[in-house]
Amino acid sequence: MSAPQTLIKPQEETAEGFHQSWFPLAVASEIVPGQVVGRDFLGTRVILYRDVDGRALVQSAFCPHLGADLSVGQVVDGQIRCAYHHWRFDCAGRCVDIPAGDKIPPGARIATYPSAEAWGLVWAFNGERPLFPVPGIPGATEHEICHEARFRGTRAVDPWVAVSNGVDFQHLRALHGLSAVDPDAVTVTEHHMEYRIETPSFVQHGLITGVNTFSQHLIFGGEDLFMLFSGAPMAHGQSMGFYAYGVPATGAAEDTAKLENLRGFVQRLIAEDAPVLDTIRFRPRVLVASDRHLARFFKFVREFPRAQPPDA
Repeated sequence: MSAPQTLIKPQEETAEGFHQSWFPLAVASEIVPGQVVGRDFLGTRVILYRDVDGRALVQSAFCPHLGADLSVGQVVDGQIRCAYHHWRFDCAGRCVDIPAGDKIPPGARIATYPSAEAWGLVWAFNGERPLFPVPGIPGATEHEICHEARFRGTRAVDPWVAVSNGVDFQHLRALHGLSAVDPDAVTVTEHHMEYRIETPSFVQHGLITGVNTFSQHLIFGGEDLFMLFSGAPMAHGQSMGFYAYGVPATGAAEDTAKLENLRGFVQRLIAEDAPVLDTIRFRPRVLVASDRHLARFFKFVREFPRAQPPDA
């Protein structure tokens, strides 16, 4: 038997900046045209709203004038208007109107994050330009499956802590009672970790994108099941979580029943994890040989690129 190994935790709470990844900030249906939503994100705050074309935008929440929170402002003609003095900002973050008639200063702008809408969620990237595409689900495209997305809640841990479950095969057996099998190997690339397990009773294709999203294609009982779990840091040690799930879209009445069954399975997993993840003081100090894939994920987290948010 291999001797236990001591490991420094993957990321200190005082680490510089945040991971450069795609982070989910809202269920897409929550971002209604003409309305603005605020979110605590990356130790600061952002707003989400839709422009005149219906595209979901993510921008800094604080007006450069006096710092008013733009989430209490209004969307006017697809642009955000500050409630305090009615300064208005366009989809690129430029101030385009000051009702008092003053000349618009060059610094009168708010940061605009790269954003996207996928799997029923609105995502934002921490960085000037995305380093990789929005997370996907192995073996699926959005138009090929019927799927739903939901908000899971908030937790006092960084989002990668929950995502580590995707390669913690011991916990799948112990906590969830699943017949999980360790993969022979996990492929690690610059921004992803991926594996495939094939047994007589099931096939599992798992994918970690960035450090905060785990998705999988599970073939079980002759059924194709698709799942995605992701989270976003509100601040260091604080995160909000979302999940999506789907089944092949055949157009048959059974699609709805299959989706409901999958929802029950996914929510069961989340409920079983909750007592642990809601109370954990995450300190991976002593690992054993069975944690080899988990240890590789922690190394992946440590080495993943980081950046300060644009308005830090």
